[in-house]
Amino acid sequence: MKKILATLLAAVLLLGATVALAENIAILVPNADHGWTGAVLTYAEEKAAEINAAGTYSARVIPASDPANQIAQVEDIIATESDEAVVILPYDNTLEATLQKLVAAEIPFVQFDRVIDAVAGDAIANVKGDNEGIGIESAKRFIAKGLQPGDPVLIIPGDNSSVPEMRNNGFFATLQENGWSDEQIAGIKSTAYTGWSRSEGRKLFEEWLEASSVDEIAATKYIFTHDDEIAMGILEALKGGAIDPAKKDAFLGGQVNLATSSGLNEIYSVLKGIHQNDYTAEVSKLADLFSVTYDPAMIQIAIQDIVDANEDKEVPVDHVIPVSVVDASNVDQFRGFGDAFAK
Repeated sequence: MKKILATLLAAVLLLGATVALAENIAILVPNADHGWTGAVLTYAEEKAAEINAAGTYSARVIPASDPANQIAQVEDIIATESDEAVVILPYDNTLEATLQKLVAAEIPFVQFDRVIDAVAGDAIANVKGDNEGIGIESAKRFIAKGLQPGDPVLIIPGDNSSVPEMRNNGFFATLQENGWSDEQIAGIKSTAYTGWSRSEGRKLFEEWLEASSVDEIAATKYIFTHDDEIAMGILEALKGGAIDPAKKDAFLGGQVNLATSSGLNEIYSVLKGIHQNDYTAEVSKLADLFSVTYDPAMIQIAIQDIVDANEDKEVPVDHVIPVSVVDASNVDQFRGFGDAFAK
């Protein structure tokens, strides 16, 4: 009996030691407002479950409905000291002052995707896809397909965060390296921000067509969108009946090169020619359709970085994940996120 009690006591003490060593990690991400952030949330929950199952750390995923909600979440963590480490995909740049409070509270953190420069040097790591690389690869592809300095280009951007800024910076820098002047780059047209929304992307595309002449539409053969959701909005608009027929014909007859990014399964289905809505007719009239990778599963790398740093493993502060260009010729080699839409 004494031996059994001793064994139980040892087990309790061991459990107590494990709990004492455990570190609470808060993973803060925006709610699933579109496909990419929805996938981020799913991958974050998968990684948290893996960490919790291992038993050394306790991880929880906290979605935010808007910037104010995420600010409140961070401030609650600081006030209650409920978590010893944070991984955060900032909702937008309004989180800057709040993240500075996190720095002042000496709570280690990793930024993911949207990097707020003012606190980047204080972060354990800043994990992101190669946003500049997306712009670089898009510009290189356009140039390979015939883009000349001064040719009309339309950009349909994401939001006002660092992500679209870096994508545009890479795009513009590559154009400059290939003979574009500052004046020609300044002449590139851009729509308003889409907020990464398919419906807003569709709306802004339709508004651009409505505001442009048939000749202007036909001359714009290069469109750089910042996300696959936006590209899907364009395809849905072309398939729908809201566009003036003459302007739709001008667009589809213009042999447009359409650049997009992220890795949405729907775009991969379009590239494979298996999408249930059958965009074959629309895509066949494009000169080119390609998507540059920006994998939402990178959130798992960000979470692992905070774990590795806690275990004194080397973690790169500027942790950039390389990109790949996906088109109809190689799409079978890539795994998309979200639902696939097959015929």
